[in-house]
Amino acid sequence: MDPADLASLSPEEQKTFMAALLNGPALDAPPGVVPNFEQPGGSHALGYGIILLGSILAGLAVLVRISSRVLIRKFHFEDALLLSALGLFAGHSYVLYESAIYPGMKVHQWNVLLKNMFPILRGIHLGSIFYGLVIMLLKTAILLDWLKIFVPSGQRNAMFWISHIMIWANVLFYGVGTLVEIFQCNPRSKIWNPFVEGTCPIDMRSHNMAAGVVNLVSDVIILGLPQLVIWKLQMSRASKIGLSLLFAIGTFACASAAVRFYYVYRLLHTTDQLYVASIAGLWGVGEMTAGFLIMGIPSLPKVFKSLPFSGSVVSLLRQLTRPGSSGEGQSNSRRGLPSWYKAPPEKKRRAQFEVSELNEHDLLSHQETSGTKESSGSGGTA
Repeated sequence: MDPADLASLSPEEQKTFMAALLNGPALDAPPGVVPNFEQPGGSHALGYGIILLGSILAGLAVLVRISSRVLIRKFHFEDALLLSALGLFAGHSYVLYESAIYPGMKVHQWNVLLKNMFPILRGIHLGSIFYGLVIMLLKTAILLDWLKIFVPSGQRNAMFWISHIMIWANVLFYGVGTLVEIFQCNPRSKIWNPFVEGTCPIDMRSHNMAAGVVNLVSDVIILGLPQLVIWKLQMSRASKIGLSLLFAIGTFACASAAVRFYYVYRLLHTTDQLYVASIAGLWGVGEMTAGFLIMGIPSLPKVFKSLPFSGSVVSLLRQLTRPGSSGEGQSNSRRGLPSWYKAPPEKKRRAQFEVSELNEHDLLSHQETSGTKESSGSGGTA
């Protein structure tokens, strides 16, 4: 009914009409489909599982990162950003968990009463705010951390300038985007209740599309930055592969951002927005969780080495994987040596994934060595 037709009704008729509208489906069902408000379908377990898994992984990643900072007795600004991001991620998880309780994930909008949509839309609005802030803090923390790991002090190389441009662009874009999300309507309650009188002058459809594109592109750039440096380091190929895999968790972040962007695009071309928004929210959890893992996983080798049983575990794995490790006496007898003979200890060879301490004094030394070799080589040819 048009607003003009509604205004032509008497107050009592308007009240009756609104009551019928609010107690009806939030969306007209497709032909032949009967709305089911008692059992709307969808999945509760899917939401519970992904939210809990993401929360556990994010918490463990932050714990590993902070533990490594305690071990080297250094705490930087990016660590404070990481802790702040974890707190906001908890807020996002709480809002999404409420949606998993009711109505559930992947529920069609026509199976929900219109009056019940208002708190759901408010939760989606809050989740979008939390998401933007968490992504902003995580990307800033990652880039600041990589400046310390990959850029030698005093250098102004490509990694330095790209990282700084990305940091400030990231803060500006997500900061402005968060303000747009918060103040898109006047009054704000109109964001989740279309029956409130007011205006919404901002085109949120275009804003969300632009945000999805920028988010995906920045994820790809952040994924590629460390790889450009790692493969130029003066170290063995196996060590380069190990380091690359440590920093390649960003691949999942890019994949999650791409899938989330796809569902954001679908939101603009469907009326069943509740169904699509729930899937986009779950992929957002995957993207944010990957951001925490990017910060935490590179610190894992150092934390593992600090554990009292780490040496025993490494020795056991080496014995199990070493060819011909069937006993010292048997090995000596095969070589014609007495059983009491002990061979001198072999020089330990670094395994492919056994990466040394990842802090600002580690990878930079490899870069400095590389720079020294290049300079000496150029001096010899002069």
